[in-house]
Amino acid sequence: MILTDLSILIADDNEMNRWLLAEQLGCWSDDITLAIDGREAWHFLQQQKYALVFLDVNMPGLTGFELVKKVRAGSANQSSQVIAITAHVQSHQKHLLIADGFNDCLIKPIVLADLQRIIAVWRAPVSDADSQYYANSVLEKVDSNRELGRQFLQKLFQELPLQLVRLEQALQGQSAELALDVAHKLHGSFCFYGFHDFRGIAGRLEDALIAGEMPEAWQYFRQLLVKCEALLGMQTEVLTCMDG
Repeated sequence: MILTDLSILIADDNEMNRWLLAEQLGCWSDDITLAIDGREAWHFLQQQKYALVFLDVNMPGLTGFELVKKVRAGSANQSSQVIAITAHVQSHQKHLLIADGFNDCLIKPIVLADLQRIIAVWRAPVSDADSQYYANSVLEKVDSNRELGRQFLQKLFQELPLQLVRLEQALQGQSAELALDVAHKLHGSFCFYGFHDFRGIAGRLEDALIAGEMPEAWQYFRQLLVKCEALLGMQTEVLTCMDG
């Protein structure tokens, strides 16, 4: 399925790398802009807002590291999801890139499964199809009882902001035990509601907290926060779908 509302920028000074990534991402979007180096990427980033920005960290002119700092300092894409592309970072070192301002990281050679994860995590749900998906997931859990489903959803929408605040405060206070308690409840909630995209992130957050990996926990919390804010922003649409 082509998601034409998903605008993407790819910046890489290697022509073959640009082409391969664009071909792979073509499964999700037909709105893909290619930049041949950091300077051209910065020009595009000042002119248009993108849903996803993929930056090779080692480019001439402006590196990915320099670009993400400029983006976060002020541009049309200050709040966009920026993904680092590198061949020189191990999986357990991804949090170092997160600290530099990236939302996530892809390690070369890029495989389709990794791109699927990126799209699932960072594409904020905004379409009618997404609203229907969340409503249908709940309806399956309540045997198509729309009134009961609406009550469950309203309870989720009411409690979710408070849980996110508690979780962020626990992470800021380095209280792994409290953070794990909240994360475990969130994971359980998303399992109950059948929200597979949320369940995956919450599960990884819980695993990171169990392992005592706080930088990774922060990474997954940020991913979860983006998804939750998008869901809360579309609650009216979800409830409308629930009402049929």
